[in-house]
Amino acid sequence: MKLCSPEAQSLPPSSVKPVSRPESLSGLRIGFLDNTKPPADKVMAHLDQRLRERFPGAQSFYVSKTAASVPATPEMMQALKLNCDVVITGFGD
Repeated sequence: MKLCSPEAQSLPPSSVKPVSRPESLSGLRIGFLDNTKPPADKVMAHLDQRLRERFPGAQSFYVSKTAASVPATPEMMQALKLNCDVVITGFGD
């Protein structure tokens, strides 16, 4: 996989390998990273509810960016890393 930055800076090529997926979300901490574009918050809330109904003991953790056009801050990424087993990110429009 080749990653390209929309910032128009030259970046060295890097390899990103997919991580293994958990067999179940039961009992896991599910993070949601919202980019603040409508209706991402409503979609994520609905998905959160459905996942917690389907996977007993699953917990939720939400982080919202200040704007869709800016990346998540290092603090947001650290919070997700410390508080979540898996993370779902999404966008609206």
